[in-house]
Amino acid sequence: MNSTPGAAASVSQRLLQAGSSLGVSDWLVIDEDMNQAFAVVTRDPVPMQIDGQRFAHGFLTLSLLSDLMTSALQIDGSGSAVPEGYLLNYGFNRMRLIEPIPLGARIRGCFRTAECGVTKRGAVTIIPIDVEIEIEGTERPALVGEWLTAWRK
Repeated sequence: MNSTPGAAASVSQRLLQAGSSLGVSDWLVIDEDMNQAFAVVTRDPVPMQIDGQRFAHGFLTLSLLSDLMTSALQIDGSGSAVPEGYLLNYGFNRMRLIEPIPLGARIRGCFRTAECGVTKRGAVTIIPIDVEIEIEGTERPALVGEWLTAWRK
């Protein structure tokens, strides 16, 4: 899914066009402190460990989607608000945690509006977004899925 957003298209134009690249985020290090803070907040204190290697919580990976997409869209701020409107989480059609993320690894998100395109639901437009979270130096992605967002103007 590696691609870059179109230079001339606005965020809303890219979001509303089926198959449009939304971009690739900056790399983000998943470290022990981040994983531990997530464990405390979610009351899940036991991280995955295989052969002495510690891995990030799977739901930590999922929870970073908004931040990674903000980076991919090159939006300043907390994530959902852009000049043309804002995005809300609506749900998922599918989500798979494929490969665990070793603590200390770098990840990035790749985003594209799904080919099936948008649907209207009253005042909002439901936008399915194909997402893949890559782990630097690893062939298999950490996460793949179709994330549903609700767009409001």
